[in-house]
Amino acid sequence: MKASIIIPTFNRAYILENAIKSVIGQTIPDWEIVVVDDGSIDNTKVVVDSFNDNRIKYVYQINSGPSAARNKAFEVIAGDWITYLDSDNELFPNYLEVMLSEIDDHPDTLYALPKGKRTLELYKKDKLVKSIDDSGDFLDNLSVKDIFMRNFHFDGNGFMHSRRIIDEGYRWDEKLNLMEEWDFVMTFAEKYPDNFLYIPHVLFHYHQRFGTDGLVSNAKYNEWAEAFEYIYRKHKNDKMLQGQGWYPNRVEKYRKLHEEYKAGNAPEPYLKYFS
Repeated sequence: MKASIIIPTFNRAYILENAIKSVIGQTIPDWEIVVVDDGSIDNTKVVVDSFNDNRIKYVYQINSGPSAARNKAFEVIAGDWITYLDSDNELFPNYLEVMLSEIDDHPDTLYALPKGKRTLELYKKDKLVKSIDDSGDFLDNLSVKDIFMRNFHFDGNGFMHSRRIIDEGYRWDEKLNLMEEWDFVMTFAEKYPDNFLYIPHVLFHYHQRFGTDGLVSNAKYNEWAEAFEYIYRKHKNDKMLQGQGWYPNRVEKYRKLHEEYKAGNAPEPYLKYFS
């Protein structure tokens, strides 16, 4: 089974190398990387070309956002299984070996997610000033229901799905720049709730960087509210979401925090991690 690793990136040449190296260092060789340059104006292409590896594909598009970049990669991938890695994160060396072995042992699998290591990093003037290990919300057991209920931190790095998902026409919602991976999974999990595999092995490292250039890290309260509301309206009739009310409550919470922030009574969203 060949794996395609999609890496969307925008002006991150300074750190992209680490993500690519983490794939090159995999314990199995049957993979390809598709780097989708989302309109960068730095030397991203130079970094990719420096590896001189025919398993690495470079695709350029006008800046359109991470969801559009991932959809663009679908046009050129050759793998049987597709996984995602942001340009500031890394896969552990045994990621592909473990994931594909587990999937092979569970032939009904269409999509799978491993545990991960999550590090919160605070930067000031491009220098790391504080780092916190925050991996505790990766669960030992996980169901599709947990995904819909957002009972854990689901980021999308390390998430893997069958090519069948693409062949059936599922795509990333290009209107979303926050929680788009969550929305993407819900679009087909509703149809295939019994084809999910959780792999309780720590197989990737997710760096959540604050004070730098991350869309998620720098998101404001109102942006979170809008994303939650959009996803809720889109999926509110899904069977998995029936009988819960926390989505509207979450929207209300973030809208209230936004008003408090504008009035100077609430901190920047990311500071809650470092107080």
